[in-house]
Amino acid sequence: MGEGTTIDLAALRSRLATEEGSRLWRSLEELADVPEVRRHIEAEFPDIMETSQIDRRTLLRLMSASLALGGLAACNGSDVGTKAPLLSQSHNMPGYVPGVPVTIATSLPLNGYGRGVLVKAQEGRPIKIEGNRLHPASLGATDVFAQAEILSLYDPDRSDAPLQDGVPRSWEDLTNFIRPVRNELVVDEGRGLHILMPPTTSPTLHRLVGQARQLFPHAQWHVFTPIDDGNRQAAAMAVFGRDVELVYDLTQADSIVTLGGDLFAEEPGHIRYAADYQARRRVLGRGLPQLFAVETRPSLLGARADERVPLRPRDFDAFAEALAAALDHGTAPSGSHPAIPRLADALRRAGTRSLVVAGREQPARVHALALAINARLGAFGTTIRAIEPLQAHPSEVRTLADLAEAIEAGQISRLVILGGNPVYTAPADIDLDALVRRVPLSVHLGQHRDETAAACHWHIPESHPLESWGDLRAFDGTVGLRQPTTMRLKPGLSVEEFLGLMAGQNTDGRGLVQAAWREAWGDAFEERWARSLEDGVVEGSAAPAVNIIVQPDWRLEPAVPASSAGIDVLFAPDPSIWDGSYANNGWLQELPKPLTKQVWGNAALIAPETAEIFGLSSGDAIDLSLNGRIVRAPVWLLPGHAPGAVTLTLGYGRQTAGRIGNGIGFDAYAVRSSDARWVAPGEIRRVGEKIPVISTQQHHSLQGRDIVRVVAPGEAMPPEPVHPSIYPEWPYKDHAWGMAIDLDACIGCNACVIACQAENNIAVVGPEEVAKGREMHWLRVDRYYAGDPVAPKTYFQPVPCMHCEKAPCEVVCPVNATVHSSEGLNDMVYNRCVGTRTCSNNCPYKVRRFNFVDYQGTDVSAPIEAMNPQVTVRDRGVMEKCTFCVQRIGTARANARVEDRRLADGEVMTACQQACPTQAIVFGDINDPDSTVSRLKGSPRNYALLGALNTKPRTTYLARIESKENG
Repeated sequence: MGEGTTIDLAALRSRLATEEGSRLWRSLEELADVPEVRRHIEAEFPDIMETSQIDRRTLLRLMSASLALGGLAACNGSDVGTKAPLLSQSHNMPGYVPGVPVTIATSLPLNGYGRGVLVKAQEGRPIKIEGNRLHPASLGATDVFAQAEILSLYDPDRSDAPLQDGVPRSWEDLTNFIRPVRNELVVDEGRGLHILMPPTTSPTLHRLVGQARQLFPHAQWHVFTPIDDGNRQAAAMAVFGRDVELVYDLTQADSIVTLGGDLFAEEPGHIRYAADYQARRRVLGRGLPQLFAVETRPSLLGARADERVPLRPRDFDAFAEALAAALDHGTAPSGSHPAIPRLADALRRAGTRSLVVAGREQPARVHALALAINARLGAFGTTIRAIEPLQAHPSEVRTLADLAEAIEAGQISRLVILGGNPVYTAPADIDLDALVRRVPLSVHLGQHRDETAAACHWHIPESHPLESWGDLRAFDGTVGLRQPTTMRLKPGLSVEEFLGLMAGQNTDGRGLVQAAWREAWGDAFEERWARSLEDGVVEGSAAPAVNIIVQPDWRLEPAVPASSAGIDVLFAPDPSIWDGSYANNGWLQELPKPLTKQVWGNAALIAPETAEIFGLSSGDAIDLSLNGRIVRAPVWLLPGHAPGAVTLTLGYGRQTAGRIGNGIGFDAYAVRSSDARWVAPGEIRRVGEKIPVISTQQHHSLQGRDIVRVVAPGEAMPPEPVHPSIYPEWPYKDHAWGMAIDLDACIGCNACVIACQAENNIAVVGPEEVAKGREMHWLRVDRYYAGDPVAPKTYFQPVPCMHCEKAPCEVVCPVNATVHSSEGLNDMVYNRCVGTRTCSNNCPYKVRRFNFVDYQGTDVSAPIEAMNPQVTVRDRGVMEKCTFCVQRIGTARANARVEDRRLADGEVMTACQQACPTQAIVFGDINDPDSTVSRLKGSPRNYALLGALNTKPRTTYLARIESKENG
């Protein structure tokens, strides 16, 4: 182009908005010499053009700013970034049929890592989440957080408009404000700009960060999460001389030792690890694997372990060192823990099929010792492999402490916080709230008007992962694409789109993700893109193993031992609300925690022996003092907890979480410091008051009866006695539905409970109603203890409706509201029920729930009214319970009828069955002798719960297997 060329700048802006970064810059370089372009830039940025000497390079940067900011004003529409068709799994019917749900493959984040899911949407509205069988992190299962994302999507407290100093503004106001600020940053190359964001494994985000770094070379990037892996990184650098991430293969493990943490609940691959461990237990001919849990707080893995070793946090270093020495020298050091010889012997016998895992709360030296033990045993390449880091390398980013220092030094003029809630989750010794308020300009991108939003000058709504484009790597590096499952319910930007604006691109999230993969795939892009969207997984993207060599002179100094006085305080993510991110989710607030069964709050967990020393009982309030900071909390006596320690779970005590999460529990972050993020010495003082703690374990459990059965490997249950019945027999000519629950596989993770709640429109009732025993869950997971209270055996038992063949509830209903179906289901006819509750009185399993209040009309349940349109929403005054997901049976039957065939085994899956990571729940037709459920019911381990009552339940259990040799 030469002198005098005329161009359509609007058309040019539109065209360039869809180009990749490199092609954009080439186009801009061609236009830099066009006089009309220069005149346009002078008109758009008069303040800068008048005061600065603009060279060709700066002109290019301003042009990119102009093109990018043009897309920001469009973000006030709910259809931003969702105009492309949404591709679904191939089993859906081609095209769109009203009333027929479609299934969309996508990926959901947890602490920066992806879990592949399938989202069922009807009429453009997501109604249920399931695991993606093709994704290595889920294998078709889910966890409680993935299931609950549906409710988070519909959260009415999600942010819906920009805020300036707490005052709502329009998107045009935001554009007009940001434009001159960004122009200044472009000219200054990012001087004074600091960006804070959570860690991520997204290839697209990594690419956008790299482009933004080029545009703002002097900007500083900070990464922070309260659930960090800094100790693991430090250990890998010391032992291997490089940063790596670890991937475990529990299907190959014959002996596993965990040093803290919870491999089945808190690791990036926790769903897969639970599935793999159970798959290993089911392998015939290899013997059962041995699992040893050395831990302070009881965990899901510890509950499943063959042997638990309760240990104070201060003793882990010595324990790990003694274990390493026992393996090196053949005998345990004198004075070491009595469990050391047993663990060392088990690891030695397993050899390369052994595995030692340290939890993220352990100091770097314990992690290093675990790595060295695995290397010595030859486990790398068998049960463990090292891969390149999936998140940003520590050398490429700065920390939250660095950000605080820079603010203190007055070095920050512009602060951008992309996601997360660091003002709430920051360590107590970093007053981030006050520091952020000192920055001349701060901008926060987030889903809620939370603590961080309140501290910043500007708050921008962030899109929910279910309504935006992106990608995420799983724990093993496999990439899952994230695509919208609905039009945007509220206007907002994703982090990808915000970074796209910063990098001089646009707000087309789909285009940003495509640009990253077009660069990676080249000419094969179109084919691979379509297939990856449909599958939800990028084929062949798992990270390869890297070679590691143990440094012969590696050394990490032991942590400074705590004084003998006082108590060890351990911090942990909460099993229901994680780090506080899910505090405003009613499903998760009301979900009983696996071991304490507590709901709507947290507690200071201590051992009964420790409580006795201080004269405490569950519900007593204490003041817990750490480094001069005090938090008041109720205590909860937890059998199996290590004496001399207390565990505080994170995420509660929120004040700006929303109408659900405000004022629930106490804030453990208030006493958590940056130099003791996981373990710290503390002092306990009893204050002489009670703080209510709501636990559901005693509400409906069947304690005192013969509940959970245990057998040795190969041992059979004694035969059930045959009792005569006055009820007539009923022939089932077509299907006879039944369920088998394997107690040897259940880990108590609660995924089934949330899946049932999401599938069946089950109401949240709130803390006051739960305290009265009125929770509405159709499925509960009871927890039982046996043996020594210091280190008891822990057992979990899911209890849905038993669908008794001889149901005692049916004969007492005065209006025939609870009836037996022709396929053996115990049905509820809601419009007949008059609420006498005689059926509940007559149910020995206590699985029926009564609507005492119109729960669906309350604030806590408002977002979930009729979420699944295939399930009736129950009104006040009726009895409700598990239906074996009868709506799923009906859908499958209709599909089979249309295709003129019989239902296939496994075609009908209940919601609880589909969510279970370990396949502990199996449902099917017991009329089919070859069905999986029939084979399980024919197992010598099969038994009926309270079988002596002769109710002949359709739901039966398989006894847990415990090796006498293991414990």
